[in-house]
Amino acid sequence: MSTELKPHAIGQPLSRVDGRLKVTGAARYPAEFRPPNLACGFLVGSTIAKGAIRSIDVTTAEKAPGVLAVLTHQNVPKLTEPPNAKDSGGIRIEERIPFSDAKINYAGQYIAVIVATTFEEARYAAGLLRVDYEVERFALTKEDAPDTAKQPEESIGEKLQQRKGEIAAALAKPDLVKIEETYSTPTETHNPMECSATIAEWPDAQHLVLYDATQYVKGAQAVVAQAFNLPRENVRIICPFVGGAFGCKGPVWPHTIAAAMAALVVKRPVRIEVTRQLMFSGTGHRPPTFQTIALAASRDGKLQAIRHKSEMLTSPVGAWVEACGIGSTNVLYDAPAIEFSHTVYTVNVSQPSFMRAPGECPGTYAAECAMDELAYALGMDPLQLRLVNDSPNHPLKGVPWSTKHLRECYEVGAERFGWNKRQHAPGSMKDGRLSIGWGMATATYPAKKWDADVHIQLHAGGKTIVKCASHDLGTGAYTAFTQISADAIGVPVEDVVFELGSSDFPYGPVAGGSNSTATVGSAIVAAAQKLHEKLAGLALADKESPLAGAEAKKIALVGARRLGDGSKSVSFDDILHGAGLKSIEAQGGIKEEENKKLGFQSFGAHFCEVNVDPELLSVRVSRFVSVMDCGRVINPKTGGSQILGGVVMGIGMALEEHTVYDRQTGLPATRNLADYHVPVNADIPAIEVHFVGEPDFAFNPMGSRGMGEIGITGAAAAVANAVFHATGKRVRDLPITLDKLLV
Repeated sequence: MSTELKPHAIGQPLSRVDGRLKVTGAARYPAEFRPPNLACGFLVGSTIAKGAIRSIDVTTAEKAPGVLAVLTHQNVPKLTEPPNAKDSGGIRIEERIPFSDAKINYAGQYIAVIVATTFEEARYAAGLLRVDYEVERFALTKEDAPDTAKQPEESIGEKLQQRKGEIAAALAKPDLVKIEETYSTPTETHNPMECSATIAEWPDAQHLVLYDATQYVKGAQAVVAQAFNLPRENVRIICPFVGGAFGCKGPVWPHTIAAAMAALVVKRPVRIEVTRQLMFSGTGHRPPTFQTIALAASRDGKLQAIRHKSEMLTSPVGAWVEACGIGSTNVLYDAPAIEFSHTVYTVNVSQPSFMRAPGECPGTYAAECAMDELAYALGMDPLQLRLVNDSPNHPLKGVPWSTKHLRECYEVGAERFGWNKRQHAPGSMKDGRLSIGWGMATATYPAKKWDADVHIQLHAGGKTIVKCASHDLGTGAYTAFTQISADAIGVPVEDVVFELGSSDFPYGPVAGGSNSTATVGSAIVAAAQKLHEKLAGLALADKESPLAGAEAKKIALVGARRLGDGSKSVSFDDILHGAGLKSIEAQGGIKEEENKKLGFQSFGAHFCEVNVDPELLSVRVSRFVSVMDCGRVINPKTGGSQILGGVVMGIGMALEEHTVYDRQTGLPATRNLADYHVPVNADIPAIEVHFVGEPDFAFNPMGSRGMGEIGITGAAAAVANAVFHATGKRVRDLPITLDKLLV
């Protein structure tokens, strides 16, 4: 799309349009809806990791106070759903049909739903179930399951095994400086403030309403309709607000299907809220990764060879690849020889899934730590090494980037951070008794744009309503879409009401892959163009209009609420009045198209300072500066918050997050926010966020690229590199805890 949208509202640090609703408690999240006669469901997870249910005694539970039904694999409604939902257009990562048989594939797999009049009654009855298992030996690590290793060819349309040049020959050259190390990341679990939840209501046997905490109302509609053999339009998904997601609310998980099953059986609405403990086994996680990276460079630092081998774990109930090489080695630095590969092992854990920057996040951690190690092997400043290897083209595809301002990110970040004062030798910088470390890393994330449609209703003299079945995960989408709508339609921002979060609205994509602003924003512009065409047609048909007799192709938006041809103009209100209308509607959208001549990617740079106590070996991040090139920034306030939030998650990844499994049961041992550590306010310093770069009009009319995930990429590496600079100890196995600094 060649149209360039001129900014008025765009670029302004507008406060969130939904802010008042949230701070006053008026914003309703899915679990807070209250259809009449609402019952509660409580999910029961298996206590073994592999085997089968020999018997399940529900007699006592069924007799407990308030219990309406106990559903197990023996009595749930049978679904028409196939083993996967690829044909539905939605997303299911766990492909097993819930409660389909007695087989247990992982600890925590749902084996029953207790439905009662209150949550407390359902939870109490769950403790009365008596389950006898046939237990089998299970696997939790790749060492437990070496025979399951596979190298899949593709994942989500990307080739997982790629090579350019002769990698073995390049790495064998004796005159090059080389490093080869393995970096590992642990299992990490989404922990949004809002746990996943679904309320299911059957108005009649052929219609289903779900209030569902989801990142994809249209996807949930498609999957659930297929599961229950309903016409898609007979399933309605409602989700006006999401209390955080990070990827875990993109797919349809078993609890959503279970809620619909339960409501069908008890013939009344049923709410199922996934407990915090069950979030660790029921809504996905980032799998552990083991990445071996070999780099070879000439003495001037120019990379000659890059090899990146990634290994990871998946579950028996679905296929998932954490595509580390795709998100890092594939796009970061050019070299004559590049190779990356991915190997997946199947173990008895719950299904891994999308988690903020899947692939890119762990991939950039390993790649950027390896670059830091190469810099020290060369005796070169880590920033200088990256400047030497900054390339205008995609490393494997060879096409130029649509725009790239990574060098400016490095330069602005270095200046803001004071990088020129850095002493190169590890352990050489002190602040009293504390060791000071400065580290940096590159951030990157692809620019994505998918299908979307938008409906606009323009009212004379006032409100303009814009609708799309998109989502706001708490990231500021309501506000960004309002700003884009105002500029695209040509009305004041205060006149726009943007509505989202309902499957009744025109198609919106999953809120994932940092695509929403680019995708829905482009669809808004397309719908606004349709609206202007309709208004122009009315003006041309009105003999009293100043535009009567003008050339249709020359009529365009010339100012707020005005169309004109360069010499004459007329207001929207006058056009509608002349046509005898109080409002006018239009709908437009975009279809995903691949541009093979350009690469679309965002880049950035992180600079981190840590303080390390040499006696306690405690690590505290004391300063952080991030500079991003994401095209035009729709809203600096909400956009800056996106980057800041990603950095906070990156700090947590580097120093705290780790889901630990019990070797005896296979259950997550860290199943709450007391044991699974995430950063709190006391852990986080002031974080500076800056933006550089120009609009990317080759990508979309706003010139903007997504910001939801780039902030976390490279952030953990910046912390890890700073810890090395402070201590001289290279910890390659995250998280960096004091025991790893002792050895």
